[in-house]
Amino acid sequence: MQEFYRNNKIFIDKLLLLLIIAACTVLAVFLAGYIAPFVVGYIISLILSPIVGIIHTKWRINRGITAAVLILLLIAAIIFLGGFLISRIGTEMAALMQDFPQYISGAQVHFENAMASIENMLGTGLEIDFAVILNQLLNITTGLLQGALEGGAFLTAIPFAVIRVLLTIISAFFFIKDKELIKQSVAGLFPKRFVARFRIVRQGILKALVGYVKGQLIIMTYVSTICIIGLSIIRSPYALFIGLGIGLFDLIPVFGAGGILIPWAIYHIIAGNITFAIGLLVIYGVVFLSRQMLEPRIVGNKIGMHPIILLMSVYIGVSTIGPIGIFAGPLVVLTIKTTMEANLASLTDGIKKRESRKP
Repeated sequence: MQEFYRNNKIFIDKLLLLLIIAACTVLAVFLAGYIAPFVVGYIISLILSPIVGIIHTKWRINRGITAAVLILLLIAAIIFLGGFLISRIGTEMAALMQDFPQYISGAQVHFENAMASIENMLGTGLEIDFAVILNQLLNITTGLLQGALEGGAFLTAIPFAVIRVLLTIISAFFFIKDKELIKQSVAGLFPKRFVARFRIVRQGILKALVGYVKGQLIIMTYVSTICIIGLSIIRSPYALFIGLGIGLFDLIPVFGAGGILIPWAIYHIIAGNITFAIGLLVIYGVVFLSRQMLEPRIVGNKIGMHPIILLMSVYIGVSTIGPIGIFAGPLVVLTIKTTMEANLASLTDGIKKRESRKP
């Protein structure tokens, strides 16, 4: 056994490192709800650390004081913008819930007329009860909207939200103030050999993960902005709410914004609102072209996975841990993929060096 380990030491060590990293990643995903404040705090520290470093170097202001001031300014800006968006979205959701039965009734009339025309052309009846289908859709959608607007669950969640915000602020402060000390403390928990090898693959992992998350957030922002502006131009009600929803839906691989805009346009064509339908198709065209131009530049070759694999990872992520799986699923796959690539590259280099030493 010892002889086998000595002969395959490089491969076994790399495989063990891969398994440990993969296990830690999966564990982190399942614990996401508990570690989220610290993850968000770390992300805030990544954003603010360069600014804190510049201020500390240029004006010799204490890192702790600078970090505290910048974090408070960032939180104030988030609260201000978040309050405005939540107020506006809540108003649009309430209006949509009130008007939704009218939209369903109109859709039922249009579909019944369309089915009557098809039956006349075919000379036979089609046994499809659209009234039942649309009523079920009405009940489901109304229930979702009403649940989102009910304040009971929201009020119950307020204490936990306050605790999470406080933990986020505190963790961000210490991540910025004691960055190097935290690194040394974490590194001290593991064997030096493991830390050294982890640093080799960390750069590739971080590059892929940060590139993926950053790219998706930027693209989602572009898509949401285009949809909100476009829907406002064609005078669509609930432009902000629907635009943000399309931006989130666009994160799902394969489907994208077309999964909402194209069926919506088809409905308005059937309803006879040709001008509005053309406007929706123009918005989709702008979104599609913008995404095609932005994605290669922003995301580039950092992902390197087929869309069907991304779709599977999103589905598994959402099925196991809920909405956060839209991000967590692809992140787990990317982490495993990048770790394997880094280990294989390191393993190949190790074999080449070992062979070069042989006489």
